[in-house]
Amino acid sequence: MGELVTMTKSNFEQEVDLGRIILQIITDCQAITATEIWYELGEDDRLDDEITRAEVTDVVSELEKQNIIVKGKDDKWKINSLGTQPLPRSRVSRNQV
Repeated sequence: MGELVTMTKSNFEQEVDLGRIILQIITDCQAITATEIWYELGEDDRLDDEITRAEVTDVVSELEKQNIIVKGKDDKWKINSLGTQPLPRSRVSRNQV
């Protein structure tokens, strides 16, 4: 049987933060492989924990499913200019805007 995994709010926030950092790296580099993203994350001081290649692959895969990034023929990830589903943001009421 499969292992039951529960995601806490902090795990979700950590995944969103990792997604945002990966998007920033892709934006800065314009085109980058998953391995290169992993190397960049190793040098990034915004993360407290070490990130595995599998975690990078999982987050990149999720960003692709959401049409936020696309993989080019050169196996490099790029921001999808046609993407329509941004990562979740904190909610702000209309009165606060």
